[in-house]
Parts: sequence; C-alpha cells; structure tokens
Amino acid sequence: MHMERWLWGAVGLLALAVVVLFSYRYLQSQDVLPVVSAELSSCDLQQGPCSTVIEGVGAVTLVIAPRPIPLVEPLTLKVDVAIPDVRAIDVDFSGVDMNMGYNRFRLKATETGRYEGAGMLPVCVRSRMTWEAKIMLATERVMYVVPFRFDTVARR
Repeated sequence: MHMERWLWGAVGLLALAVVVLFSYRYLQSQDVLPVVSAELSSCDLQQGPCSTVIEGVGAVTLVIAPRPIPLVEPLTLKVDVAIPDVRAIDVDFSGVDMNMGYNRFRLKATETGRYEGAGMLPVCVRSRMTWEAKIMLATERVMYVVPFRFDTVARR
C-alpha cells in the first residue's frame, strides 16, 4: 500500500512538471515582436546593392554576391543598417509565386552597422524565378521587415 501511494505521488509530480513546462514554453512563444514592414523597393538586387529607408527609423542596404545571383551556390550576404539597437538580422528568401521552403539565414555583426553571412537559394524547376529577399531586423521592441525582389535564370 505504501509503495502504491508513493508511485501515484511520483506520477502526479511528473504530470505537474509536464504542465509547468508546457505552460512556460507557451508563454515564451507569446512574446512576439510587432512587425513593421517597409514598402517594396523597385531596386533590382541583380544590378547591385539595394537600399531603402524605413521612415522615421533609418536606412537599410542589402548586397548579395556573386552577381548574377546563382541558384544552389554559396552567396555572400551583407546588410548595412543605420538603425540603433539591432539585436539580430536575418535574410529570408522566398519565391514570389512558388513556395520554395524555408530559406532564412542569420547574419553576424562584423562592425558597427554591418552584418554579414552566407546563404544559398534552392534549386528551382523553373528556368526563370522571381524571389523576394526580406531583411528581418529585430530590435528590442519591433521587428522591421524590408523586402527586395530579383529574378534568377537557371543555367542549363
């Protein structure tokens, strides 16, 4: 009888621990930053660096190399920002009219206002594809999203 009581107590404590853990994870996931999206720039990343200004916040510039921007080859990504208190910068590539999966790359600060990293575009069955590169700038209070578009042509 004593062993059975101890076993039920252990099961109860385990169930309580699971509930606390899931509650904690749920509350953590609710701490989402509000998103402010910049207008789509008419600049073409295949032609060179593209810049835009988030009104009242600051300028953002994206450089992708090499050019022409290839598929399934390493890319060098550089972002220059004139925005204070940036905690993290990601570059997210998505197909404009075709789901191309998850293609997000975290950049690292290399100096004040400059972030660099590597990325890659996935293979595409189309010979010509329109992409959107979204710079995602996380500050303490807001997530800024800055979109740029470009086309790729598959080498055959």
